[in-house]
Amino acid sequence: MDDLNDLYFFSAVVKHNGFSAAARAIGVEKTRLSRRVADLEKRLGLRLLRRSTRSMTLTEAGERFYQQCQKVVDDAEQAYESIAELKNEPSGKVKLSCPVILAQSYLAPILSGFMEAYPKVSLLVVATNRQINFIEERFDLALRVTPAIEDSASLVARELGGASRILVASPDFLERNGHPEKPEDLNAQAIISDIQDGEVQWPLSTADGHSHTLDLTPRLVTNDLRVQVEAAADGVGIALLPEPIASDALRSGELIHVLPEWSGSRHTIYLVYPRPRGMLPSVRSLIDYLVEEIPKTLDD
Repeated sequence: MDDLNDLYFFSAVVKHNGFSAAARAIGVEKTRLSRRVADLEKRLGLRLLRRSTRSMTLTEAGERFYQQCQKVVDDAEQAYESIAELKNEPSGKVKLSCPVILAQSYLAPILSGFMEAYPKVSLLVVATNRQINFIEERFDLALRVTPAIEDSASLVARELGGASRILVASPDFLERNGHPEKPEDLNAQAIISDIQDGEVQWPLSTADGHSHTLDLTPRLVTNDLRVQVEAAADGVGIALLPEPIASDALRSGELIHVLPEWSGSRHTIYLVYPRPRGMLPSVRSLIDYLVEEIPKTLDD
């Protein structure tokens, strides 16, 4: 069998889009790398790369060969990493994306437990409400809150729990504006809502299957749930909030549950990550920790 290192060298050249970048990435001299790829092409009897002074592209044969080479390289790396997991404790950096409100309310209280359990792991937590790109931005994990998540061949999505949204307002607001008795009454009230274009739609439903969708023009619009809680508690209007987010203000009496028989759509928390080919122990340890601990915070 030919030297399998040549498959690795060729794969590195394609992955890093050139000989110079590949040589730097894998610590091999550029001249050696070029010679090994040329020898590989000679043995195959086919040109794999089109080279010029400014660019490098794959031939049709190169494209086919690269797809198979990458499988071999990935399998080899996975074999080494699977053995390393047996002898290495989790270490290194893990990069996690998380919505702002989730980071504040659910992630922050449990991070110290993970850091204490895994002293050689460092975390980079990016609190953002946008959906990140795992590959381009080099994230290991992401927490996402959504009614449903799209199927993906490249990503794993694990459901951690969730909650329905409930209608809330301050006692002062309700005293001044009256208590709504049915969903249609909300049309005459000041509304606090998430950022949306134009009118805001609130799909409401009851436990016995009744449903009603409201088209509303909000008085205050913000994508920050904490701002919505504070504004509702200050009497600005009625908000439709995830029940766990409003729970503290409900217990303290700052907010009152409005139309309790009606609720908004259920939003689920998912832990999302690339399919685990050669997953590092540090990433696996954080996945296991979040899968165990996040549901506990939702139940508190």
